[in-house]
Amino acid sequence: MGLSFQIVLPFFALVLTGFAAVRFGILPSHVVSGLNRFVFFFALPALLFEKTATAPVERLIDDRAFLLAYLLASLSVFALSWVGARALFRQGPGRTSVMALGSSYANTGYMGIPLLGAAIGDWSAVPVALILLVDIAVVIPLATTIIDTTRPDELRRDLKSALFKSVIMNPLVITIVAGLVFAFAGWGLPDPIAGFTGLLGSAAGPVAMFALGAVLAGQPLSDGLGEAFYVTFLKLSAHPAAIWISMTAFGIAADWRLAATLAGALPVATTLFVIAEQYKTMPERASTAVLASTAVSLLTLSAMIDWLK
Repeated sequence: MGLSFQIVLPFFALVLTGFAAVRFGILPSHVVSGLNRFVFFFALPALLFEKTATAPVERLIDDRAFLLAYLLASLSVFALSWVGARALFRQGPGRTSVMALGSSYANTGYMGIPLLGAAIGDWSAVPVALILLVDIAVVIPLATTIIDTTRPDELRRDLKSALFKSVIMNPLVITIVAGLVFAFAGWGLPDPIAGFTGLLGSAAGPVAMFALGAVLAGQPLSDGLGEAFYVTFLKLSAHPAAIWISMTAFGIAADWRLAATLAGALPVATTLFVIAEQYKTMPERASTAVLASTAVSLLTLSAMIDWLK
């Protein structure tokens, strides 16, 4: 675990720094929202656009089954977690959907792209960006649809409007799709645009990790540790295992299979808490799952990088 642990540790140190900055009052809590918006609307979209726009088209064509392989793996873990949660914890469909989403949705945006770029190479940003696209366009809407349709009528949201805002208007989706259009059209990036996106995108990694820690500092710990550690276990073990098996079955190239598997080994995305809070469906336990999986993944992710690399 030596070299990989040394690579991964600085990223978790950034998370811890952000966490401490908020907990000790150095960074006012209202500033955290600004950091998140900078990453979500500016730095991360710039990074994703640059990486996808300059991606080798032949790789995107050769590994055209990549998206399907990842989707099948994530949906399999989602279903496994959903059924298991119903059987073990006797929760309703909405609450089990939160747990299933946590088990199959990794922190690919804020943590995956910068961390895997350092661990296995910058090329990993392209397959990880495609994974993020599937998560935003399919996995999250699936979970939120189940959660919303199982709530009382007076609490239900306008589903079409919610999906439009969360998927079609998502800046990460927009920039990934725009980058893919540039790649397939063969336009390339003019030097001024490449310089701008490269400069802005370089801030995505450190600011995102710091902001992640700041967000975690503001999330409550609660009871329900059993549910939280159930989600953590499936997220850090079953999800990467399912991805590796699916990628192998579909004949995906070894390097993209590696990137996808390590992306699956990332902790639960902080978005889980946002969704759980938005739908008033076990937000405290969702936050505990995010915190627990982030802490445990320092060791599990380092070990998996050493094992698979």
